Amino acid sequence: MFLVEPYIRNLENLYREHGNPVFAEGASRYMKYRFPYFGVKTPLRRELAAAFVAAHGLPAGEDLKALCRACFDAEYRDIHYFVGDALRKKIKTLEVSFLDVFEELIGVNSWWDSVDFLAPKLAGGLFLRFPEQIPLYTDRWIESDNFWYQRAAIIFQLGYKEKTDAERLFANVLRRADSKEFFVQKGAGWALREYAKVNPLAVQNFVEGHKLPALTAREALRIIKANA
Repeated sequence: MFLVEPYIRNLENLYREHGNPVFAEGASRYMKYRFPYFGVKTPLRRELAAAFVAAHGLPAGEDLKALCRACFDAEYRDIHYFVGDALRKKIKTLEVSFLDVFEELIGVNSWWDSVDFLAPKLAGGLFLRFPEQIPLYTDRWIESDNFWYQRAAIIFQLGYKEKTDAERLFANVLRRADSKEFFVQKGAGWALREYAKVNPLAVQNFVEGHKLPALTAREALRIIKANA
């Protein structure tokens, strides 16, 4: 029988043991004091997460879903990150039902750092395996009143490269082109810039052919202009 609370408590003890108070303060300040940190830098945190999973295992099915939710309910941001650290290499084996979990977590303790691994790395990874699910989720996200879901709908294809559905990307960017929210504008520019690495002409034509926020357009064309 898998017990969530002792599992997370052991993980917290591990991170606390390797944490740096100075880095913890800096990380919390960088995130505008939204979350406390143990102060474990990313490379070490990922090593510790891998070692922890090797030693304690990782549950499957409903137990794993419960663990993901419990991690995001934890106080320390490092524990939230464990979901991404532990699952990013297991996307090829996760059931499609985990999309419901990732969708839920996008709305829990939301900030750019969590949304930016939940949407493209986790949900986006599953969408590549189950593309028929894309409209079922991302159409709902882009219409959400929660701007973090809007950002998720725009950036979930980061890393898709030639597999990017450009029509969907452009449509989602346009759907929220009137947004005043920094994280939506910045996310749109980021997504367009990434796609520009494989199809710069399409991105340039799209940006020049539509009225987009200045931040979005600037971010989208950054690489194109640098290579001009």
